[in-house]
Amino acid sequence: MHTPTIRRHGLPLLAAVVLLFGAPAPAHAQRATIGSPQATQVPVWAFWLQQSWASAELLALLFAAYQLWARRAERRRAEADAAALALKAANYQAWAVVNSAQGKGGSGGRIDALQDLNQNKISLAGVRLDGAWLEGIALPGARLSFASLKEANLKGANLQGANLEGADLADANLTGANLGDALLKGANLTGALLGAADLRRADLADLKGWEAMGPATYLQIDGIRRAPEGFRKRALERGAVEGEARPDSLVDASFSHLFRTV
Repeated sequence: MHTPTIRRHGLPLLAAVVLLFGAPAPAHAQRATIGSPQATQVPVWAFWLQQSWASAELLALLFAAYQLWARRAERRRAEADAAALALKAANYQAWAVVNSAQGKGGSGGRIDALQDLNQNKISLAGVRLDGAWLEGIALPGARLSFASLKEANLKGANLQGANLEGADLADANLTGANLGDALLKGANLTGALLGAADLRRADLADLKGWEAMGPATYLQIDGIRRAPEGFRKRALERGAVEGEARPDSLVDASFSHLFRTV
């Protein structure tokens, strides 16, 4: 005698029904009643209604969890957008400070503004800072190509690894400045003060005005790269050192009175 079989493709559907609604009830589900040794019969429709209600509660719970997750993702996106807008606004404000002080002496808030822009990885290429008082400014790795820094006070400035290609540093005070690993290709150093500055490993290709640079007492030139012919000799004649440590008295950010007046 042939036994009926369930088709293979019907098995997943049957399993889903069992998981969602539970196993099919018998013709008459039974429920014990208090005080009666016998069981009362529950209609099949009531049993299925109970199962359907439980399934609806589960679906509602899952939907609520999904809504919570979706709103959390939306909040994160909104927070990220707000942070980006705040950063953009801060950059605009910093540029406003820098541009409003062009052609004026003193700091004018430019030290903090420039440091913030550099920290936010904003290019400072072509910025005009002639005569600006920027003593002790920290702009490591800054992009300052073709910037105008004529007569700027950059004593003790940290410009390590900065891109100063084509920058105009004529008559700038770079006493004690850190220019290690900086790119100074085509930069103008006419009349620049370089006492106790650090030029180690700097790229000096096509350097301009080096013949007329100012005093370079204790200027460190170890490992300079692509320096113009005659630069090393000229720097040593102006007081530069090579293969020697800078005196401890010059390491302090305040520097000595001697190098403040050089």
